[in-house]
Amino acid sequence: MSFRNELKFFTKFFLWVATPLLIGWFLSVYLFPQPVVGIIRLNLPIWSLSTELVMAQIEEAREDDSIKAVVVQIESGGGEVVASQTLYLELLKLRQEMPVVGSIDAIAASGAYYAAMGTDPIYAKPSSTVGNVGVWSYAPPDLAVNDVILASGPFKLTASNRDEFLRELEGIKQEFLATVFSQRGERLNLSPAELSQGLAYPGREAYRLGLVDYIGSQSEAIATAAEQAGIENYEVVDLQARVFDDFLANNPFIAEPWYGAPDPVTGVRNLPPDIYLLYDKQLRGAP
Repeated sequence: MSFRNELKFFTKFFLWVATPLLIGWFLSVYLFPQPVVGIIRLNLPIWSLSTELVMAQIEEAREDDSIKAVVVQIESGGGEVVASQTLYLELLKLRQEMPVVGSIDAIAASGAYYAAMGTDPIYAKPSSTVGNVGVWSYAPPDLAVNDVILASGPFKLTASNRDEFLRELEGIKQEFLATVFSQRGERLNLSPAELSQGLAYPGREAYRLGLVDYIGSQSEAIATAAEQAGIENYEVVDLQARVFDDFLANNPFIAEPWYGAPDPVTGVRNLPPDIYLLYDKQLRGAP
């Protein structure tokens, strides 16, 4: 075959075979992208900025049409009450749009377990720390109005008294319990009274009690999320890595530790008066 004929042959081959293949590849990649299972990471104490970081990941999952399911990787002992409730509600809302599967690493306790109620099913490791359902706080001080401290009402300075404070704690505890029972339902093998004791359980015991659904790895959680979404050939994307640079640029204080974090040497916390859904593994639950 002459060079001219070879050139004609390869030209025809490119036009009639290679070009359609390239066009098909382009269409498949750019018009029909590979489906994605996103990893949302909840791996910080739960407070206002860390909650915004998780919500940025949730929004990324919601806006990216290629993301068909997410796995929430949890590594947290909880934190602030409202922030924990916010994560639960946001994950529950996302679950109405796509499968949202939970995967607990070392710990999902107190507020982090509250947030995990927005996922279904939940995976844990055999020795994960799970549960610690409950709430704690400092009692309001008795501040008396005197010649130096003046106030318009007896509880203006504290916004509470001991009875109201106890009622508020009880109300938050009951909301927590109701959330767990509403999401876990008949899967639970313990009573509200038992759950309200605030115990944290190893993963294998949490599985027996119905606090989690499976003992397994994150890869198994990913496979379950993909199965729920009805996808087989999929990509796994770390959504925290995707959003972190932009989030850090707008929220530089996220790089600083939470004000309630324990001292890395002594383990001492300096938590301001507030109400907390928090478990400290280092101190075995002591504030």
